[in-house]
Amino acid sequence: MRPYTVFTVFGLMLALAAPVATVLADTLELDRVTVTATRHSTLTLDTPASVHMLSAEELRMRAQVRSTPESLQWIPGVLIQRTGHGQGSPYIRGFTGFRTLFLIDGIRLNNSVFRDGPNQYWNTVDPFSIGELEVVKGPVSVLYGTDAIGGTVNALTRTAVADVGRPDISAQYRYSNAENANVLRVDVAQQLDERLSLSGGVSLKEFGDLVSATGTQARTGYPERDVDFKLSLDQSLGKFEALYQRVAIDDAWRTHRTIYGQSYAGTTIGNELRRSLNQRRELGYLRYTTAPLGPFQELKLTASLHKQGEDRFRTRSNGRSDHQGAEVATTGLIAEGVIDAAPGLWQFGIEHYSDDVDSFRNDFNADGSLRGQRIQGPVGDDASYSNSGAFLQTRFSTGPVA
Repeated sequence: MRPYTVFTVFGLMLALAAPVATVLADTLELDRVTVTATRHSTLTLDTPASVHMLSAEELRMRAQVRSTPESLQWIPGVLIQRTGHGQGSPYIRGFTGFRTLFLIDGIRLNNSVFRDGPNQYWNTVDPFSIGELEVVKGPVSVLYGTDAIGGTVNALTRTAVADVGRPDISAQYRYSNAENANVLRVDVAQQLDERLSLSGGVSLKEFGDLVSATGTQARTGYPERDVDFKLSLDQSLGKFEALYQRVAIDDAWRTHRTIYGQSYAGTTIGNELRRSLNQRRELGYLRYTTAPLGPFQELKLTASLHKQGEDRFRTRSNGRSDHQGAEVATTGLIAEGVIDAAPGLWQFGIEHYSDDVDSFRNDFNADGSLRGQRIQGPVGDDASYSNSGAFLQTRFSTGPVA
C-alpha cells in the first residue's frame, strides 16, 4: 500500500471517529437541565435553542480561567476580544457589547450605559461565585427583552451544601508564571439547620505583567478583590433567598493606547502616558419562590439592587490628564410564574428595571492643578432610564407522548 493511501485511510477513520465521539459526549449530558433558554427547568434535549453549559468544576479545574469571559472561549460559535488584560468581551453569533445579554441568577448585568462595541463589564463577574454558566446562542429577546440578540449568558450562583451544624471550609490557590498571577479563593458553607443554609467566599487576585516571546508587557497586571455570600431558607410555603456580591478591579491598563504598548507586525504604538480603568460592581437581591399552589407550579418574586461604576484615568503625551467616570444604580423587580393548564405549560412574567446615572469629568494641567470640570462625563449626568417588559409563552405537545 502506498504511503499516501495509508494517510488517507487514517484521516477518514479520524473524520468518522470525531462525530461518534461527539455524539457519545452529548449522550452522556442529555439529562442535564437548563433554565435560561425557557426561563424554566428544562432538559437540554427538550430545549428549543442552542445551549452550552459549564459547571463550576469545568470552570475551575479543567479550564482554570482567569475571568468569566475567558471561560467562554472554548464554546463553539463564541470568540473573545481582549483589548487589555483586564478586559474581555465575548462575540456570540457575531454580536458583542450591548447586543449580548449577561444575567446573574436571571438578573440583568446590562444597563443603559453599556457601550456598543467590546467592553469590560463581563470581567466584573467572579468565576469563583458561579455554580453553572449557561450560554444560549441566538436571540431570546422575547423572554429577556433588549440586548438578547446575539446570545444570553446566565451565571447561576453557587449554593454550597454542608453537614448540619458543622461548617465546611475549603481553599484553593492558583499560580501562573506567564502572568505572575497569584489567586486565592476561600469558600465557607454552613448548614445552620435542615432548612437554613449560608454559603459564600472571598477571592484575592494579583495579576502581574504578562511575559511572552516578545518580552515582559509592562502595565498589564492589576489586583482584584471579590466577595459573595448567599442565604437560603426552605419552608413549606416556599423558598427565600438573599444574595450579595461585590467585585473591585483596580488600575487595569489599556496599554495599546500608551507608550507601554508593543508593536506586532507593524502595528502602531500609542502615545498616551497612562490609560487605566477601575471597575466595581455590587449586587444584592431578595427572592421568594412559592411551593406548588393549585394550578401554579411556581411563582417567583425578585427585588434587586445593582450598582456598577467605572473610573478612567488618562495622561496625554503633553502631560495633561483627565479623570472621568460613571456610576449606575439599577433597581429591579421581577415577577414570573408557571401554570400547568390546557393545552400545555404556560409561563408568564413581568419585569421592570430603573437606572439612576451619575457621571463626572475633571481635567488637570501637567503640574497636577485642576484645569476644569465638565458638566458631565462619558454619559449623561443625573440621568434616569427605565426598562419594562412582559412575556407570555406556552409549550404543548402536538402528538402522543411515548
